[in-house]
Amino acid sequence: MDLGKLKSLFLKSMIGCLVAAAGLAVATVLAGHFNDVSEKALWTIVLVALHCLISFSFIVNNEKQDTFDSLAFFTNSTFVLIMASFATSVLWVWGVIPSDLGSRLYAVYFVFFFAILHGEVLAKTMGKQPSIDNVVYANYFFMLVVILMLMPVIFLADNSDLGSFYYRVLAASGIIDATLTLIAVIMHNLYIQKHPATHDNVFNITQSYGHMTLAQIEAQPKHTRIPVSGRKHGMNIFVLILLILIGIQLAASLLFVIIGSLNN
Repeated sequence: MDLGKLKSLFLKSMIGCLVAAAGLAVATVLAGHFNDVSEKALWTIVLVALHCLISFSFIVNNEKQDTFDSLAFFTNSTFVLIMASFATSVLWVWGVIPSDLGSRLYAVYFVFFFAILHGEVLAKTMGKQPSIDNVVYANYFFMLVVILMLMPVIFLADNSDLGSFYYRVLAASGIIDATLTLIAVIMHNLYIQKHPATHDNVFNITQSYGHMTLAQIEAQPKHTRIPVSGRKHGMNIFVLILLILIGIQLAASLLFVIIGSLNN
């Protein structure tokens, strides 16, 4: 299936849901009765608006940083997660799924969002020198360990059944995972500094200049093209988000180890 058409269909469907829910809310206001159905309709409007805002933020970011091309797998997967989130939230509001299951599903969505972004950004550092590739391969292994170990934590009713050793292994894997990611990013940036001609559309992208995108700048005739010194450079916003999440993961893992040591 063409993901572009799927994204368009999803956005059009949300507009339809918004119109339907708003119509129901208006009918309720005119009738002067506010009941359980009316409350659910209003919550549905809020959810539609929220998911529309998230979807359009991706589109706006793409206009500035060509995210759909530079992080194609991540953006396509995120749209699928947004669709799943929208369906889950609406089903939860209307009582089709229990809130406990809904919260667990959202935890899984967040793990997948983090993992997909993590994985694709790491992939962008590869193919430049063997030492970076080896760090990334090791990073992928520990990232997979963390993902698999989080699933029982999310879905088990009583997490204490896993035992303290399980959580110590999870925390240690999280520390190694985050550390390897930071090492890979630093090594990649050092490589780019030594080889400035290397094309990098994620860590050191040429951002929009005025109303023009990078693609529009490069398409201009050379004699009218904006000089390199006049362009803005910076990381893709999602790389910055990943680094923040990695920092939180590292801090949380270290905090767990410290608290565990104090308790012992």
